[in-house]
Amino acid sequence: MSDSVRSTPTSARSRTYRLFMTREGRYLLLTALMGGIIGYLLGLNSAYVEIQAGKLALQQSRAESQKMKSEMAGENVKAAAMESGIGKLQATLDALVPSENTYNVKVNQSLIVGDGRLTVGLIGAPANDSVTLNINGKRQQLGTGDVINVAADGQTNCQVRVQSFDMFKVVVTATCGGR
Repeated sequence: MSDSVRSTPTSARSRTYRLFMTREGRYLLLTALMGGIIGYLLGLNSAYVEIQAGKLALQQSRAESQKMKSEMAGENVKAAAMESGIGKLQATLDALVPSENTYNVKVNQSLIVGDGRLTVGLIGAPANDSVTLNINGKRQQLGTGDVINVAADGQTNCQVRVQSFDMFKVVVTATCGGR
């Protein structure tokens, strides 16, 4: 029994040894080694290709990011230009349609203001430092910022203020209220 136990490992060793010592065994060993080396090299190549693809994708995303940033900057410039244009349009609109109780009176023109209680007219062209206004039939010489209080009727006081004037018009504010 002791001989059979000893013979098993030697016989296994001898079979493996005999396998690799034959021509077919050497080809098998060489084929296995070549397969391992080729598999390793293919794995390295695959990893290299994937790394290069990742680098290319990263470069593309950076280029797209830069493109998007430049487009955003262009859009911001357009938005700023639009805001400026809106501001100019609002100023033009305010000049054409003045705020409540503010009136543009042209040369030799009369307007009914103050909820229909006052008549304000510009007599002639404005001078350098003053204008001549006809307020409810009375001539008044006024400068910018001057205020005239007018009793429209027994229960209502009105106030006329000259805001500004130029060669062609005067801008006045007229408000009326109870006593």
